Amino acid sequence: MKKNALLFLLLFCNMLHSQSFSIKKTLEKCSEINQEIENEQDETIWSKQNQDLKKIVLSTIKIKTLSENEKKEFAKYYSIVLLNEGAYQTLKSKYTESIISYKKSFAVAQKIKYFEGCASSLQNIGTSFDYLGKIDSSLAYFKKALNYAYRSKNQESIAFVLTDLGYVNNNIGNNKLAIEYNLKALKIFKKLNDSEGIERTNFSIGRIFDNLKEYEKSLEYYSDALQISIATKNEQRQCLNLNSIANIYFLQKKYSKAKQLLEQCLTICKKNQYTSISGVSYNLLGDIDFELKKFNEAKIKYLLANTIFKNDANNFFYAKTLFKLAQLNLKENNIKSAQEYAIECYKLSLKNNYPFEIRSAADLLSQIYTKQKNYKLALDFKNIVATVSDSIYYDENKNNILKAEYKYNSSLKEAQIKALFQEKKIATLESQRQKTIVLILGIALVSILITSYVLFNRYKIKKQNELLKSQLFQAQKTIEAEKKATESELKALKSQMNPHFIFNALSSIQDQFMFGDKVTANEQMGNFTYLTRQILNISGKKQILLSTEIDILSKYLELEKMRFKTDFEYKITSSDNIDADYHEIPPMLIQPFVENSIKHGLLHKIGIKKVTIHFELDTNEEYIICTITDNGIGRTKSAEIKAKNQSKHQSFSTESIAQRLELLNENHSIKQLITYSDELENDEIVGTKVVVNIPVG
Repeated sequence: MKKNALLFLLLFCNMLHSQSFSIKKTLEKCSEINQEIENEQDETIWSKQNQDLKKIVLSTIKIKTLSENEKKEFAKYYSIVLLNEGAYQTLKSKYTESIISYKKSFAVAQKIKYFEGCASSLQNIGTSFDYLGKIDSSLAYFKKALNYAYRSKNQESIAFVLTDLGYVNNNIGNNKLAIEYNLKALKIFKKLNDSEGIERTNFSIGRIFDNLKEYEKSLEYYSDALQISIATKNEQRQCLNLNSIANIYFLQKKYSKAKQLLEQCLTICKKNQYTSISGVSYNLLGDIDFELKKFNEAKIKYLLANTIFKNDANNFFYAKTLFKLAQLNLKENNIKSAQEYAIECYKLSLKNNYPFEIRSAADLLSQIYTKQKNYKLALDFKNIVATVSDSIYYDENKNNILKAEYKYNSSLKEAQIKALFQEKKIATLESQRQKTIVLILGIALVSILITSYVLFNRYKIKKQNELLKSQLFQAQKTIEAEKKATESELKALKSQMNPHFIFNALSSIQDQFMFGDKVTANEQMGNFTYLTRQILNISGKKQILLSTEIDILSKYLELEKMRFKTDFEYKITSSDNIDADYHEIPPMLIQPFVENSIKHGLLHKIGIKKVTIHFELDTNEEYIICTITDNGIGRTKSAEIKAKNQSKHQSFSTESIAQRLELLNENHSIKQLITYSDELENDEIVGTKVVVNIPVG
């Protein structure tokens, strides 16, 4: 019986070992497939590999005997699978579906605290919203992605999100912020010696100057990006850079140079089967021929690009080429062909929610139907143009001056619609020429009145716009003045507080000299010298790193420790959710509270004296919480001693800290900035706790 039990135990152990070995091999297989997906350029191949990875993960993750770490590993791979599915849908221009996949990926990554995966998912959601023309949503998701990238502490992830933030800020016209984000990213990539990141950031900065029409500067950055892509033998990025430089030459009307680069790009595309990129090249070659009035050659290039984008199911660029073919046929007076291409472009853009393409196609159809004298349809599509323009405006523009300008533009469009309506009315009147002269004069009078009314409205709106611009300018000047006043007030408070702190530190060293311990006093004088240099370094700064503040506090506490010989202890800690080398606070903010703990709480205590300082972020990451705890005599006894001594001294530093925090809190509205409480043990006061809430940013 015992032998059978032993045999069963051995078999069971062997089974567990085999299963553990099998799980390990499965994880290795997942890692191997994931690496293959990363290295593969052909989306047909890597999408199939991704499906293989998905099958393995879903079949294994259901095993009940998996450890917590193993469950997390498989969940991580499932998050990557969903991310890859979203990427494939993005390539096929299915942006709404891709957003759903990315959100699923984020949910899985967030559950297991896989912050790098969270950042990637949010970053890709932002990109999909950008393709859909939803810039507000795109910006919001990129900001969330940056937060998770910082939490992951993956410098490469942080840098790539920064480039995306630069990209979207460039799109909304905030060029200063766009360049700032990209330069931050460039600094990280150079530190990491990441050639791919440096190339992409140079490309992004080139694009900013491209949009600013500073073509010479954009050429510099595009050229640097091209040289890196050649050095790293990344031919796909070479093609993207060649297309961008060619586009600059096209805008500068240097058509021969542009053609030369595009032909070079097409050679690389044919070699590597980069069909989508070659479509972009053909499209630009068509634009060049169009400008040179070589309409037949332009049509051939547009048709090639159109076929490529249709076969690749790249609906976004397919819609763009349909519009160009419609535009070209209208130019050649091929009304029927122009109408067919424009209708197809309009329907495709409507189905995929491409607002700019909907507007362009509708405007072109309005022109086509006007030529066909179908005024009802022309008017219908003109109304669609106005409606879509309004929705695009709502997504892209927020400030009042742009809103006023848009109203002005809308009034012009309304005038055009009225003119079109009038044109229809005139066409009807032409069939009634035999009516009396009185009726004709009446119609002419009505026309004059309508025109006068429209012109008067335009003049009125123009004056309103000028008034709004003037009011906005005055408001901006007022805000700047208030900001300067606030900064001046903060600077004044800091300039008074720093000498106050230096005086206290010198008093501590003076006490040590009086006790006769000159060796310790000289040693601490060195600490004081270092501390003074640090204070001078941070003088005038609005914010310093939390690590610098902790260093200053440590040196100060070492100086105070001299007064208590061996019965004084201190401890400075920070939680995992805060990065002392990233997060910043105003300088010399915490020291006055520590000083009060020592002078009023610990100085009169018998026995071991302790003070602890702890830093952490609140759950919403809006402010840093600093908690100062001591095991002193408490606030009540301290007040009694203070009353007996008839001390009239009032701490200037803590009062100034309160004022500084109030100024910083203007944009946050935190209810309790500083709170004091007694530490209790068996209903007896055993110390004091101070909680300081420091607004971030």
